[in-house]
Amino acid sequence: MKSLIPILCTIISILFVESCVSSSKEDKTQINISCRECAGMEVSLNISTILPTGPKEIYKSQFDSSGRARIEFIQNDTLDASLVVGESKFFTTLYLEPRSTIDLTIENGLPTFEGDLKIINAYYNKIDLNAREGQEYVNANYARYVSASSSEQQVYLDSLTTFGTELKNQIEKDKSISNHYRKILIDKLSLFGITQRMHFDTQFAYKEISNNDMSVVLDSTLSGAFKDVSLHPNFINYPSYTRSLSNRLGPIFDDILNYHYDNGVKTDKYEYVKGAIVKDARLNDYQELLLALFVAHMSYDSRMDYDLEVKLIDLFQKDYPDSKYLKGLNYILADYHELKSGMPMKDLEMRDINEKAFSVSSLKGNLVYIDVWATWCGPCVDELEYSKKLSKRYSNHPDLKFLYVSIDEDTERWKKFLRKNSQIKGLHGLQNSEFVADSNMITSLYKISGIPRYILISKDGNIITANAKRPSELVSNNYLDSLLAL
Repeated sequence: MKSLIPILCTIISILFVESCVSSSKEDKTQINISCRECAGMEVSLNISTILPTGPKEIYKSQFDSSGRARIEFIQNDTLDASLVVGESKFFTTLYLEPRSTIDLTIENGLPTFEGDLKIINAYYNKIDLNAREGQEYVNANYARYVSASSSEQQVYLDSLTTFGTELKNQIEKDKSISNHYRKILIDKLSLFGITQRMHFDTQFAYKEISNNDMSVVLDSTLSGAFKDVSLHPNFINYPSYTRSLSNRLGPIFDDILNYHYDNGVKTDKYEYVKGAIVKDARLNDYQELLLALFVAHMSYDSRMDYDLEVKLIDLFQKDYPDSKYLKGLNYILADYHELKSGMPMKDLEMRDINEKAFSVSSLKGNLVYIDVWATWCGPCVDELEYSKKLSKRYSNHPDLKFLYVSIDEDTERWKKFLRKNSQIKGLHGLQNSEFVADSNMITSLYKISGIPRYILISKDGNIITANAKRPSELVSNNYLDSLLAL
């Protein structure tokens, strides 16, 4: 009898392991794709987090010689994911639930769904096609209506809601869809009109700012800062909605920060913006999301600074220690890690006015102040007046180099500007698509989304700051002197 015990234990162990393996397989979401014309191509599934600048989990596979591919992963929540075959040979958005199996056949660019969720994913594909049709309409008419009268603009915005009317009727009448999935599909279909309206409002707000008109009327209490923002609770969990919301909040955050700067407000930026959000009772249920979007906004606009981002995330985490947005915010921070103080500089190659190539690394041994600008950028050109004073002040310091990196696409316009403004002393380089690949542009390497931007590189070739003070600020202090003394 004793001899049977090890055998029984072994059998139990095997059954337990098989059970675990089986459970592991069942926990996975599986996407099986068949596409004979896709043999040898890559297929990827991109899953965006709720924060628009947060991490993208990308799962990749490759079609075998018979045109079959499989993607497997573990998920805990329902997801909207983008499936892309090859260089956009085929694209669709998928609705995925944990442990679901999606069987997708692609033939002549047209999808057929089987397995779990086949009806909802077939409709998702139709909604994608509807959105593309709507986007073509927007692209063709946007410029006309952005300058139109308010009544004409309203006609244009109302017209966006008509896209998908026929599809909506089809979804509402389809008895094979449960009420639960019907609501998901109709919400998804409604996203186009809502996000396009938000995009229109965003562009209009930036236009007002560029005309030196505040898009919101601010006072010391910041009352009404968010009065023009409409929130749609049904769509909060859609990445495309939060992306549009983030963009819509951008000019409002900028207005608040500009007021903060112009009036010398002592309250730190995070608490100041938080105060404006808290004052609006309509935002009570969205304070966490809006503050997360503010921290994200600070990371990718012209104020990007690694140390500031660390501070902002810490403040946010103290307010919301268990926030689901922290993963995305920390991903953003990790993305900027290579640009923090003390990290090796990102070398740049550019052409001088005579179209001779040179690089920043050739200046090693000098303190380098890089001015990223363009002739079409008004604030950049305004700052050049202070650059003239700054370069004159440090003309007796040969180990300080002023490097002006232009991103003008019009090479001749850049050359003409420099000839006309020869008093801007320093080294001048041009980076544009004529000379430099996009991945090697200073805007890509230093994650610059807005100019002017200023970068300081130490004598040993390391980053001092990837977001240095402007010349207008440096002419009145001894910051550069302190660096030269090192």
